[in-house]
Amino acid sequence: MLGAASVLTDADETDLYSWDALSPSRIHPGHPIVPVHPLCVCTPASAAEVQTVVGVANEARLPLVPYGGGSGLMGAAASLTPGIVVDLRRLNAVLEVDAIAFTARVQAGVVLEDLEFRLRESGLMLGHDPWTLPVATVGGAVSTNSLGYRGGKYGSMGSQVLGVEAVLPQGELCRTRPVAKSSTGIDLNHLFIGGEGCFGILTEVTLRVFPVPEARSLHAFRFESFTRGFEAVREFFAAGLRPILLDYGDETEDPEGPSILYLGFEGKAELVAAEEGVALAACLERGGERLDDEKARRFWEERHAAARRFAADRSERRRRSAAGVHQDWVHVALPASRVLAFRREAIALAAARGVRFRESGLWTGPELFSLRLSKEGGEPARAELGDAILALLRNVHGFGGSVEYCHGVGVKLAPLMAGEHGDSLELMRSVKRCLDPNGIMNPGKLGL
Repeated sequence: MLGAASVLTDADETDLYSWDALSPSRIHPGHPIVPVHPLCVCTPASAAEVQTVVGVANEARLPLVPYGGGSGLMGAAASLTPGIVVDLRRLNAVLEVDAIAFTARVQAGVVLEDLEFRLRESGLMLGHDPWTLPVATVGGAVSTNSLGYRGGKYGSMGSQVLGVEAVLPQGELCRTRPVAKSSTGIDLNHLFIGGEGCFGILTEVTLRVFPVPEARSLHAFRFESFTRGFEAVREFFAAGLRPILLDYGDETEDPEGPSILYLGFEGKAELVAAEEGVALAACLERGGERLDDEKARRFWEERHAAARRFAADRSERRRRSAAGVHQDWVHVALPASRVLAFRREAIALAAARGVRFRESGLWTGPELFSLRLSKEGGEPARAELGDAILALLRNVHGFGGSVEYCHGVGVKLAPLMAGEHGDSLELMRSVKRCLDPNGIMNPGKLGL
């Protein structure tokens, strides 16, 4: 149906599609996730060809796994049972750029950086700027509702989606109207924003895009403690500032030691000057020590370096995970009033469980808190680290928070979805059963 060149079955090729960037060291040995080789990988070049693949999968009751850049960190693109992987990267056309309406209509397989280059020709840019910009695709970023460095100003990827085209689990084509605001029923875009391909396969997305900024300012500050810097961040967000760069965290592994803030603003020169004036005053009032702006500039210019390494060698994470150093990240959304209390609990929990507290910080705003824990050793150490992470995440709900703000759920966080959603999880499962009665669309993800 697709032609032999569009169906890959070689074992070496299908192995590359069996997993994404979820490192084995981040998988609890008590809850193993073992990716398998897909039966084949299809590379459709149109929405009609995606419909063809979905039709065959329904007839044969075979799982379908949508695949973009493979840079997801939660296993959302991992093959858990033999099935068909749908690699969407041939759907890579930029169909329309409207420089007056500030919109771009693109196919779902477009790599974000390629789209960024195309937009720059029209004096525009993406508002979404994740560390995976050189690798991730538009469809993958929408499917995980990912967050990028510019999220403080422009929001998550999902907040920039105006309309979509998607192939539903039984092969129908769904199109939503790409408008900025509608009051005509529920927003069906949200079946696919953060849906990780469980409710359909994105083939086209209309995005809001933005003018290239006239000016940008980047700054770095050191604070004597995490608390002092947190207070400064909270203060300028309360004033209505929305930085394009806010990366704040511990400078050393001592949680009582100093912290570093990278801060940036962009837009019209007059507005940038006003915003940075308010923010810098808040930092200085809280005891911030101004560092060389070159430090912030280097941070900004190197923010995609890890993704370029991943693109050059996708097996890097597999090899690195076998070195006996197990580490994991937690990215939680909390009311700003609870962040410091949660951080104290995380420090105490790490000490009590014998795992190493490596760093903590904020990303894009005062409500989004991240930390990194590690432990060295064999499988028992990996299990102890995994237990600590699970205990910490289960405590998040008691603080009124959510267990993930950036990377999605995939398989790694699927066991926590009952606690995350409560009775609403069954509603999500009902929608899934209605749209996907054969259960073929990315099964095992999202806790569905």
